[in-house]
Amino acid sequence: MKQFNTKKLTFLAAMVALQIVFARTLGIDLGNYQRISFSFIPVTLASTTLGPIASGIAAIVADIVGFMMKPTGPYFPGFTFNAFLSAALYGVFFYKKDLTIKRIVLANVVITVLVNCLMGTYWVHMLYGNPFQAVLMSKLPFQGLMLVIKIVVQALILDRMSKEAIRLFRD
Repeated sequence: MKQFNTKKLTFLAAMVALQIVFARTLGIDLGNYQRISFSFIPVTLASTTLGPIASGIAAIVADIVGFMMKPTGPYFPGFTFNAFLSAALYGVFFYKKDLTIKRIVLANVVITVLVNCLMGTYWVHMLYGNPFQAVLMSKLPFQGLMLVIKIVVQALILDRMSKEAIRLFRD
């Protein structure tokens, strides 16, 4: 991980704050395990700008602080791991790479299937004892809709926003 200066730490802190606001304040909870939120915007911006490790750590901080501010059920570290993994995967796909529509689609499909659908469903199954298949089937329509929303929003704004953010760090 490259050396972090005050600007980069301040940027990460702002992304953490935005994640919390978008997820916990502006987000809409749909039952115990689904939430409509645009918290993916600061996550992907941090991942694109500062890489997988820094954005993953920021996602952990946002998840834990957000939970302490507004709990939505019992704390479960699996969801914190999902937050880290999603941010890190966005970083792997986007950091120092051209933000093509193909790359944006691939990143979001991988994260939606692996992290949100499979791992998220498994955590709900472990936490509440709900049947895995039933939870997965109930999550699929929502995850499909959020997949499309994430791809469209990222395709429209991510390239421009990340270039502006990176420009801030030039000395």
